[in-house]
Amino acid sequence: MKVLFVFLLALFLVVSCGPKKAEVVEDIVAAAPGMTKVVLENDYVRAIEFTVPAGEKLPLHKGAARVIYALSDYRILWTEGSESSEKEWQKGQAHWHEAMVHALENTGETEAKFLVVARKEAPLSETGDYDVESDAAMVDAMHSQMVLDNDQVRVTEVQIPAGSAQPVHHGLNRLIYSLSDYTITYSSDKADDKESSFSAGEAHWHGADEHAVANSGETEAHFLIIQFKE
Repeated sequence: MKVLFVFLLALFLVVSCGPKKAEVVEDIVAAAPGMTKVVLENDYVRAIEFTVPAGEKLPLHKGAARVIYALSDYRILWTEGSESSEKEWQKGQAHWHEAMVHALENTGETEAKFLVVARKEAPLSETGDYDVESDAAMVDAMHSQMVLDNDQVRVTEVQIPAGSAQPVHHGLNRLIYSLSDYTITYSSDKADDKESSFSAGEAHWHGADEHAVANSGETEAHFLIIQFKE
């Protein structure tokens, strides 16, 4: 009995002192407030700007289905499950992730800055006859460049010089993220013409419509269109 007791005690100590499962953070914004900034949140999406200094880490956390757009060049050590790998992105690149638990470490020599736009559970508003194949990327190649397109999302980068305009085109439910300071006049089939000014780093949301955009300011209008298809 004494031998059995010693064995069971030793087994208990091994189990209790063994490697513990890493804790998963529910909300990365609450866990890393110095490296995250929510730029827009509504029923459909949550958009977060990340700035991770060289050598810093984001702990293991939950991530919804999301699109990531690189706001700088950066290199990270990406951890998903039990596997880690180095990934490198250049400013202006975009990629998609399905929902997953993950962590990352900035292994480069410069800060990693990127925009994450995650889908929430609410169904998107109906788009009617508006068609993604008649959007800015398809209608206005002079000012628009598609940087990502899959079954969930289309990401388009737009640069409209001062005094120039985009022709009438369609837009689905979408987030607009400003990459520069600019002023535009927005003409929509759902509202009166409106002139608005935006600052770099701001984001706003549009429902599906047919519209045109004119740069009525004195600086280039540089922005992202992140259209969600589902």
